Amino acid sequence: MEKNLHSGHRQRMKQDFLRYGESRFNEHQLVELLLYFAIPQGDTNDLAHRLIERFGSVHGLLQADYEQLTQIKGVGSHAATLIQLCGELVTRYGLTERPVGILLNDTDDIGAFLLPRFWRCNREKFLMVSLNNRHEVINVTQISSGTQNTTAVNNKLILRQAVVDDASEIVLAHNHPAGFPLPSREDVDATLQLHRELIKVDIRLRDHLVISDTDFISMKDTPSLAMIFD
Repeated sequence: MEKNLHSGHRQRMKQDFLRYGESRFNEHQLVELLLYFAIPQGDTNDLAHRLIERFGSVHGLLQADYEQLTQIKGVGSHAATLIQLCGELVTRYGLTERPVGILLNDTDDIGAFLLPRFWRCNREKFLMVSLNNRHEVINVTQISSGTQNTTAVNNKLILRQAVVDDASEIVLAHNHPAGFPLPSREDVDATLQLHRELIKVDIRLRDHLVISDTDFISMKDTPSLAMIFD
């Protein structure tokens, strides 16, 4: 009887999702529905509640790694792998396959373009976006990848790539996966030094974004740092 009860509930949940979409579902119900495809039988409602409680939201859940997931009672290999896969698919979906030609007119454009490139990244990563004089993307280059707390800034590589791309301007971005998106003293000093070197080859340093999870800070839009980009 219990098996039939859960089977009927699952079927109703699937039908409601197909009929109404996600708008009628709260977060734990969406996770409950997802878990049906990894846990063939039984009630996944309680487990969905515990996952949301542990990771704070669907966003936090999809950023969790395999080891964190399997520490939750009831999450086996299939469920952990499925959640990991969903997180990776969301990350890929957020990225434009061919970024060339995308117009980045303002800070909001730049942030929206770069944020997906750091999602689910638990190590510091440093990216450079090359743009032409119409603010169109020419290329996106990963300069380095480091640890959870640091990554190298290779000025020679940045300068060489900017020249190869024939960039009129570049945007830099790196993440703070373990903290807030506040520029450190080292971030400021490195940005100022690179700005001076770019001037010599007539390339503008347009901005440097510090990114953390779903938020970012523009160094150019920070009053105390804006003079770096003059």
